[in-house]
Amino acid sequence: MVERRELERSREAFRLTPEPHACEPTNWDGFRVDAIPWRTYVKRNLIHLNLLRATLHRARGAVLEVGVGSGALSALLSWLNGRTLTIDNDARILGVASRNLERYGRGVVGVRGDAFALPFRRDSFAVAYSQGLMEHFSDDAIALLLREQLRVAKSVVFSVPSDHYPRQDLGNERLMSPDAWSEIVRLGLSGGYRVRAGYYRVDLEAAKYSLLAHRRLGGFSVLVTVDPLARDR
Repeated sequence: MVERRELERSREAFRLTPEPHACEPTNWDGFRVDAIPWRTYVKRNLIHLNLLRATLHRARGAVLEVGVGSGALSALLSWLNGRTLTIDNDARILGVASRNLERYGRGVVGVRGDAFALPFRRDSFAVAYSQGLMEHFSDDAIALLLREQLRVAKSVVFSVPSDHYPRQDLGNERLMSPDAWSEIVRLGLSGGYRVRAGYYRVDLEAAKYSLLAHRRLGGFSVLVTVDPLARDR
């Protein structure tokens, strides 16, 4: 298993440049993860319904979640798809999420490892997905994460908070539009992929806060999908 310091060393080994669009390193100690009640489990899955649908649409085989969070999304996917794995390099986060996965999921496998060097063979998964991960990294690091996920999975789906999202939860989130995310992903890949980015079509969180503010606030989340142009890779 890969410790946090080993992850930092691996990032240095990739010679990541601080520009363009560098961001401060994420202090994951500030990321709160708890055992969640069933209402929170349902709420988190409803908020990210667009991400779940896009992932399931591509789930013709095993599914990999990169960055486990609370584990709520993979727990639901395990009932709808079957073989579901999740990976995280933080033992604290993975430990708490594992309890949520055991309570709400069905046979989800949790792995402690490095997102920059995934411990899986090529084409092990139909799709790799993440929620609230990519916005914490520079353009160069995002490219590395995407290439590594596309090594082990046919497609990649991820969502991030948008330019309309009202706050930076951990302090270094890059809150950007779908066009900005599309450009970063396209530039980070060497071609051969169809990249699509847009605001959530169904955004319950944005709708709630728009009602409270008595005005439309815009979509709070951006969904990005990356698929191979050809059927066979």
